Amino acid sequence: VGFDEKEPYELMECLNRVLVYLDSKHEVDLREEKPEAMYQRMAEFLHILGYQCSYDTEFQHGLLSGDRRTVHPILYWILCNLQQLKKRAYLAKFCMNLELPEEFLREEQVYTVFQSYKELQSQFKATHAHAERERLSRMVPTELQREVVQLDAEREQLSQKIQHLRNRSEKDEGFQMLLKVTSMLRKEQEEEARLSEKLVEQRYQLEATEQLYVERSAKLREMREMQQQDGEGGNADAMLKVLRNDVIKGRAALDRVCKEGEEKLQRLRETDAALSDPPVTQQDIAALDQEIGAMQDEIRAMEQTINASNQDSRLSVYKQQANLVAKKKEAVMKDKKEAEQEHDNLAKELTAKERDYEQSRGHKFMKKEEFKSYAASLRDKSAKFKRLKAELSEARHEVAVLLRTEQILQAKDPTPHGLKETEAMLEKASVEKSQIDKAKGKTLDEISSIVSRINTQLKDKKNKLAPQIKALRSVRQNFQQVEVKYLEKKGAYDQARSAMEAELEKTANDVKQLESEVLESEKNYHQLSMELCSAEGQLQRAHREARCQRKEERHSEDHQTMAEEYAAQITQYDEHCRELRKEQKIVKETHEDNLKQKRAFVQLEKLIGVKLKILKQEFQQQQSLGMGMVDPRGHQTG
Repeated sequence: VGFDEKEPYELMECLNRVLVYLDSKHEVDLREEKPEAMYQRMAEFLHILGYQCSYDTEFQHGLLSGDRRTVHPILYWILCNLQQLKKRAYLAKFCMNLELPEEFLREEQVYTVFQSYKELQSQFKATHAHAERERLSRMVPTELQREVVQLDAEREQLSQKIQHLRNRSEKDEGFQMLLKVTSMLRKEQEEEARLSEKLVEQRYQLEATEQLYVERSAKLREMREMQQQDGEGGNADAMLKVLRNDVIKGRAALDRVCKEGEEKLQRLRETDAALSDPPVTQQDIAALDQEIGAMQDEIRAMEQTINASNQDSRLSVYKQQANLVAKKKEAVMKDKKEAEQEHDNLAKELTAKERDYEQSRGHKFMKKEEFKSYAASLRDKSAKFKRLKAELSEARHEVAVLLRTEQILQAKDPTPHGLKETEAMLEKASVEKSQIDKAKGKTLDEISSIVSRINTQLKDKKNKLAPQIKALRSVRQNFQQVEVKYLEKKGAYDQARSAMEAELEKTANDVKQLESEVLESEKNYHQLSMELCSAEGQLQRAHREARCQRKEERHSEDHQTMAEEYAAQITQYDEHCRELRKEQKIVKETHEDNLKQKRAFVQLEKLIGVKLKILKQEFQQQQSLGMGMVDPRGHQTG
């Protein structure tokens, strides 16, 4: 209520205090400031801040009179974006572009100062962006202390582990040799990476050179073909055509490069604009989170509405079935992923084991293809074993059935018909069964012996690889220690390098500035030398003129001094002008008479032409009638 009851002058004072908070240059007394100056100051600052309005006479009148309809929206907009606008006002002092007329930039000194102003502006933008990133990445002191304590504890643990590993490695005789081998391996790997990078670079250069060679060869071939077609001296038109084609290609390439340059400049401007914009604050993130939460609430409410509208029992059954199918599908896909992951892990482990066996000095382990063929043969034998086992179980079941049938038949009739044939068949079946059992037992013995032999070989290889694996673990720990030292030294090197580069850049800037000063001094020196030479020439002419006036020497054969020569020329030109004026006067006076005479002559010429045409027509008519020849003058000739 108190704010609404404020007078216009109080509203303007309130607005001015807000502007002073954003920029201290607005700290002025409104009673002593002129209204036009106040409007210019405030309107310009609001335009820099990005306030959207028309800035017309109505806005000017409302701002000068302190109208609520003009001042209240400005205050509301500024107070809602106070921190961002304060930062924008600070950046506007350095990032606002200074517009200069084109004719001022043609002067070299003004152009040099303007370019240095642009460079300083770009440096300020980069420095401000870096400072903002540092502010955002800055940690709280308590977190830093906690991290320091954690790092100290880790350092103690690492030092204890290192001491323990040193004590263990001192007793191992082959540790130094293993460390030397691993260091040599690391160097060779780095050298290999460097050579591969160099190879890629050389291949790229070779491709570029080959492309250039192909282009030059094609051009040379065209020139030779043109020479052969047009003779030894060649044809100038063909050469000119080729040159024109080259110029067209060059222009197309230049246009393409210019277009790419403009696109990159546009991207650079967009990047500069993005960097100059205020960064996203925690308040903005919280507002976006609130919007996301509100949208999620709306989505849940819509889903509840849809569920309430779809209360059909048949749909619920179908939904339940769909959910069950989806769950089963998810379970199957999960099992599939686990199986694939297990398969990949086993394949990796198998490859690693094979590599370890191949590198060991013991019995050479079979290769991957051999192991696959061996595994396939095992699978075939196991399948054959299962098939034979199934046949055996079926035969046993059949024997049991036959025995039971025999018992039943014996109970009914002690001497049934065909008993001997049945006994013979049973004996034959028992013999075949015994043979099958022997073959199956032999196959099982072979499989068990092969499996036991494989397990024995695996145990032997594991026992042989155990010390090497332990040594490899110790080497990895040493490698981690060396890598930590390397990273520390690399960080120190990068820091020293950045300092040296900054100092070198500063020195280069100083050198560039001194060179520009030297060039400017040389330019001024040459300009003054030219002016001095011109002044000396004029002074010599003045001394010679003075000697001619003193009659010590003569300017020319006709005139004593240069002044007399100029006076004579002026007199001559005046006479010529008078003659030209007389001729002009005569022409003006006789102009009308001459025009009349010209018209009369034109009419006379037309009249004579018409008369000649009539005579020719009469002559043609008389000739066609068979009369005598009549010449154009009317005399009969024949």
